[in-house]
Amino acid sequence: MSGSVGYPPQPNMPSARRVYSRTYRVWAHVLLWTPIALTVAGVVLGLGLFAAADADPTSSSSALGYLGLVVWGGLAVLSPVLLGSFIAGLVMLIRTRS
Repeated sequence: MSGSVGYPPQPNMPSARRVYSRTYRVWAHVLLWTPIALTVAGVVLGLGLFAAADADPTSSSSALGYLGLVVWGGLAVLSPVLLGSFIAGLVMLIRTRS
C-alpha cells in the first residue's frame, strides 16, 4: 500500500521567495567592492612608489621602493581576508538577485 492513502496530493506551488533587507543588500555591496578598491589602490600605490624610486637616482629615494614592497607585502598578507570578503559579498549579492 502507498503511504499517501486518504490524503490529497501535495500542490505544486513554488516556495516563497525570501526577501532580504536593504541593510543586507548594502553590506553585500560593501563586502564585494571594498576588497576590489583596496587591491586596486595598493597595486597603483606600489607601482607609483616603484616609479618614483626609479626616477630619482639619489640614494634617498630607495626608501620609496622599499615602501612599495611593504605595500605589496601587505596586500599579500591581507589577500586571504580580501578574498574571503569578496566571496562573501558575491554570495550575498547572488542571494539577493535570485
